[in-house]
Amino acid sequence: MSRRRLAGRRPATTLTRRRQPSSTTVLLVAAFGAFLAFLDSTIVNIAFPAIQRYFHSSDISSLSWVLNAYNIAFAAFLVAGGRIADLLGRKRMFIYGVVLFTVASALCAAADTVGQLVAFRVLQGIGAATLVPASLALVVESFEEARRAHGVGLWGAAAAIASGLGPPIGGALVEASSWRWVFLVNLPLGVVAVVVARRGLVESRASGRRRVPDLRGAVLLAVGLGCLTLGLVKGPDWGWVSPTTIASFLAAVVAMLGFVMSSRGHPTPLIDPAFLRIRSFTAGNVLTLVASAGFYAYLLTHVLFLNYVWGYNLLRAGLAVAPAAFVAAFVAAVLGRVADRHGYRLIIIAGALVWTSSLLWYIERVGSKPDFVGQWLPGQLLQGIGVGATLPMLGSAALAGLAAGGSYATASAVVSSTRQLGAVIGIALLVIVVGTPAHGATEQTLRRGWVLAAVCFAVVAIGGVLLGRTRRVAAMPAESELPLRLDSPEPGSAPGIVSLPAISRSGAEGGVDPLGGLPLFAGLDPICLSELRECAEQIELEAGSYLFHAGDASDSLYVVRSGRLQVLQNDVVTTELGRGEVVGELGLLIDAPRSASIRAVRDTTLVRLTKAQFDKIANPSVLEALVRVLATRLHQAPPPAVPPASTPEVVVAVVGLDNRAPVSMVAAELVTALSPRLQVLDPGRVDRDGLERAERAVDKVVLHAATDDANWRDFCLRSADRVVLVTADPAPPSTLPARATGADLVLAGPPADRECRRQWEESLTPRSVQVVRAGHRTADLRPLAARIAGRSVGLVLSGGAARAFAHLGVLEELEAAGVTVDRYAGTSMGAIIAALAATGKDAAAVDAHIYEYFIRSNPTNDYTLPSKGLIRGRRTLGALDSVFGGQLVEELPKEFRCVSVDLLARRAVVHRRGPLADVVGCSLRVPGLYAPIVYDGVLHVDGGVLDNLPVTTLARHEGPLLAVSIGTGQQATPATDRKPARSPRVPNVVDTLMRTMTIGSAMATSTVLEQADLAIHPDTSSIGFLEWHQIDRAREAGRIATREALPQIMRVVQGESAHA
Repeated sequence: MSRRRLAGRRPATTLTRRRQPSSTTVLLVAAFGAFLAFLDSTIVNIAFPAIQRYFHSSDISSLSWVLNAYNIAFAAFLVAGGRIADLLGRKRMFIYGVVLFTVASALCAAADTVGQLVAFRVLQGIGAATLVPASLALVVESFEEARRAHGVGLWGAAAAIASGLGPPIGGALVEASSWRWVFLVNLPLGVVAVVVARRGLVESRASGRRRVPDLRGAVLLAVGLGCLTLGLVKGPDWGWVSPTTIASFLAAVVAMLGFVMSSRGHPTPLIDPAFLRIRSFTAGNVLTLVASAGFYAYLLTHVLFLNYVWGYNLLRAGLAVAPAAFVAAFVAAVLGRVADRHGYRLIIIAGALVWTSSLLWYIERVGSKPDFVGQWLPGQLLQGIGVGATLPMLGSAALAGLAAGGSYATASAVVSSTRQLGAVIGIALLVIVVGTPAHGATEQTLRRGWVLAAVCFAVVAIGGVLLGRTRRVAAMPAESELPLRLDSPEPGSAPGIVSLPAISRSGAEGGVDPLGGLPLFAGLDPICLSELRECAEQIELEAGSYLFHAGDASDSLYVVRSGRLQVLQNDVVTTELGRGEVVGELGLLIDAPRSASIRAVRDTTLVRLTKAQFDKIANPSVLEALVRVLATRLHQAPPPAVPPASTPEVVVAVVGLDNRAPVSMVAAELVTALSPRLQVLDPGRVDRDGLERAERAVDKVVLHAATDDANWRDFCLRSADRVVLVTADPAPPSTLPARATGADLVLAGPPADRECRRQWEESLTPRSVQVVRAGHRTADLRPLAARIAGRSVGLVLSGGAARAFAHLGVLEELEAAGVTVDRYAGTSMGAIIAALAATGKDAAAVDAHIYEYFIRSNPTNDYTLPSKGLIRGRRTLGALDSVFGGQLVEELPKEFRCVSVDLLARRAVVHRRGPLADVVGCSLRVPGLYAPIVYDGVLHVDGGVLDNLPVTTLARHEGPLLAVSIGTGQQATPATDRKPARSPRVPNVVDTLMRTMTIGSAMATSTVLEQADLAIHPDTSSIGFLEWHQIDRAREAGRIATREALPQIMRVVQGESAHA
């Protein structure tokens, strides 16, 4: 690193909170993109007469494909589009979908034949099927749980408005120019959507394991629908029994059978078979199909009637059908809340009847002469009421029977697909009943379309009975969102444990015996069992509560009657216990303290037996069962880890380096800071015998010497366990006293510039550097006092790429608990987060910087030809420069260490000085992804190759060390324990690289963790290594793991044993 490059760096950025797009911004951008797709579903209908006149040689059955091709592609690929968005990224697929939709719109506008127009409409439908589910998923992701329904409702309102505005906008465009403009209007809108999406959206994907959707099934569904539609619309021309028509229907049947078989055999089918077993879902979708068929049939009939019979131009025709859309939006908003409370069935039946009556109005009251107010508008108002009370309610009713949670998005996509399928069938049936009207018979022919729609809505009214009494299922929190108990039971108390009366005989009524059905008591005779039932105590243990802790007195054993328990040894879950398992038998048998802690995974009911009660039933069968349990437990128990011992530093010498050094002030501040927790003595001038007596009497002895007494100064330096050098001069002196190397340095004068700090580092290699500012001496010397007292908390953060974002949650929980961390160490991504924290930023600011440079702008997205690495790395280095600027490690207010690996020497390199951006950059050069980097004459690769958890870089005797270990995959399983029924999943290239890279360090992880006082293990196994968008899920994993360990953390920080 040259000084010129260091001086040329920009200052580090300063962010205190995430610059995250608001939910309103995401809603506006996502809804704008979806607006295009839903606008196109109706805007082309109004242009249909103009298209028919342009392609005058084509009949109506051929031209109907202009409408149906879009709906078929939209319906067939909608669910698959949502699954692909979850797989590849919602922002990415939203942009891809908008681009495809926009390009297809331009091609539609340039089409010269009906065949070209139909083909390009297929592309347009696929684009819509890609962007619409991605758009909705972005909205769902951005809104909090409490406001999510509101956000989805606003998104749906935007879609409804787009459908309502389609006819008037389409009519205006056609009248102003030609039908091609109903497609060209999408070009500027699409460009705007892409630009604002790139700037205003943040990538997100579904959590957990994701699979490629059933694309084969989507293609088969599209083929089946296409063949069915072809047979329907061409049947009147070809003849219903002609070979071509029959072949079309047979091909549709074969394709649909193939779709069913593909769905049954694929792990992620388009339609989950479990959905079809839910009555409300099946009935709701069938009725949605019928209602949508009638809706799209009469919508096109309206346009044709207004244009051909009443002579309206397309603009007036578009405006004439708009009132119903706006009335429907209002009615749906009002009745939606009513339906949530009282059910959907009656509203749907009533709405379908009103909808049917609106069509009867058109059939009976609308004549051949135009009368908008007297004849047309009343039907529009009735139609709006019927649509609003029926079509959206059917979708909600279909989803009402589902358990809230992860299936909602897929099920809603199925409902949307069904709606588009209804459009396909409705248009096809309309072509059959209308055909090509004879001259002078247009009015009567088009009235058949209204009759068709009326029949559809009458069927919906009758079929509404099948919905049952459906109501929306109240949303339940996900398991990871359930509140966690953070309080640790005090000795003698057990929060979360409820004692119930003795188990009575009534508990055995109905064939369910609460005791006799448990294996431990199965061998007891009826008399003994009856006595036991009268005296045994039943315990109710709440989820997250402890039954007892390791070290507690053993006075009872417990048998799990229902629920599940975790056994924790050294704060690590070793096993889980279910119904019939015995707990606490070892301590009761040998009269020893509890050897492990027991925590409830869920609400658990246990039967408690005291020692006296157990002695009464200790017959051979019960003892045999207990011995079997005990032998199994002892066989599986891991050996205890013994942490290495350290020698305490008792004598601390505070020594001045110049005449102006405030030695007495520093010594007095240290004594004051150490006294609350330790016995501290400032004996003044003492001889060796006096110092020895002082050492035996107290915990710490603080000696201090100025420069004016060389003998006493020399005695202090020679007698000290730890040396603290104090200077008022920013530059180091020409000569340094003995034992200066490795001493603590206190800069108590004018600020030292960068050159002076470099000289101090080179001459002293200080253990720590404390800068004392005027008026802040107590706060500035607190970290040094904590180190001397052995209470300086150190935090070690492992690598793990995107999984390491769990460290953000750890920082947040430690900060909320009031834990002050003075020392940080890290590897790879852990090094970046540790470095940010070492600059003095709080948890929110660290999160803001990570979000800004790794989420909003992904630095790993600069791929290159893999000659040295898959990623060029320039963006990553640029991001580090922006985050850290020209900061040096030795200038940080907190201690920082990070680790890289010297590739040629094959050894770990611990960085304790130098430009922060450079040393952190050395630590995250993952082999294979990044090319090795040359720094300070050494070729560096990622520190995780040899030391993914650099606990040893921080001095343990200076205070407790908390290590956060991010797993790189599943734990190894012995060959004898593996189940051959399911072969392992082959990971992707990045996972393979990461797992391979950390094999060496992972083998030593258990040994390294023994050197930490406490280890935190966030569960990030469901997050991919480059899934940066999973930052919130990873952060929550860090929070949960830290909350669970918080009682042990506080004991460690307060100087107690972690397992006390």
